[in-house]
Amino acid sequence: MPARPYGPAGVRPAPYGPPMGRMPYGPPPGRPPGGGRGGAIGALIAVVVVVVAGALVRLGLYTAIDQTTTSVAGPYTTYPTSTTTPGVAETGNNPVLADPGTALSQANCPYASWSTQVDQARKFFESAAACLATAWKPVLAKANLPFNPPVLSVTASTTGLSTPCTGSTSNFAAFYCNVNQTIYIPLDHIQTDVIGNRWERYLSVFAHEYGHHVQQEAGILSKAHEDEYDAGVETSKGMEVSRRIELQAQCFDGMYLAASAGGGSLTSSQITMARKDAYSRGDDDSDMRDHGTNQHSGDWFSLGYDRNNTARCNTYTASSSQVS
Repeated sequence: MPARPYGPAGVRPAPYGPPMGRMPYGPPPGRPPGGGRGGAIGALIAVVVVVVAGALVRLGLYTAIDQTTTSVAGPYTTYPTSTTTPGVAETGNNPVLADPGTALSQANCPYASWSTQVDQARKFFESAAACLATAWKPVLAKANLPFNPPVLSVTASTTGLSTPCTGSTSNFAAFYCNVNQTIYIPLDHIQTDVIGNRWERYLSVFAHEYGHHVQQEAGILSKAHEDEYDAGVETSKGMEVSRRIELQAQCFDGMYLAASAGGGSLTSSQITMARKDAYSRGDDDSDMRDHGTNQHSGDWFSLGYDRNNTARCNTYTASSSQVS
């Protein structure tokens, strides 16, 4: 496979890499543009996959990523203790992630039917956005944090589309821009020709992007971006911060799908497909190491789904080996 070039602002071209593209974003507030990656930092979205839970559960799967010190029955063992990481006061110790954590309530969501026609696709994502807001708002409220839903931009293509995070380039797929708190979904760049009508995969992509908005609302994302910017976005330390951002969004994605499945909105076969998808969304050999391996991408999704607890999604207190 040939090397994959990067577009403006470090954005991986949409036809390449993990099918849903990567999440670019601007410099931290108060920082001048022009630092790393042509004036904007690139931190992309990873949507991961897993093989059905039983097939993937092996001794140590959750040991590698869960952040408690309690032993439980089944494949779990004693989980690792937290470690100190940059920005822990605003990231790892964020009230949203504090023990004992918060679960998303089960929800029976009336998702609009899926279609690649832009108007109907917009209705689908709007219906998902309403359910996601209902699910996440109480979590922020419990942490005494305000919550405002993100803006949603669903377009047929990227033609003529300009964003504060990408400029006028059309070389991106679905992503969250923290500058204007908008989730962008250009339908011609999310591999509808490959995914077809498996709408649970589009829902998982969207739940991951929404997870970035939850990070933003909680104050996690801004601090993590500061840490990444200070470290140097293309340094090993900066890449690790990026992976912590992305893998946490994967965990939040899994949490939401658990809530939706628990409410009867998703079938077991759809969850199996979403898990499988999650394990294919990590960094390829030719990619920058900013999202995590396929294994970790799927593991964090599975952790979010199987445990449905925000404290378990604390990638910022995980060891470096757990977010590689």
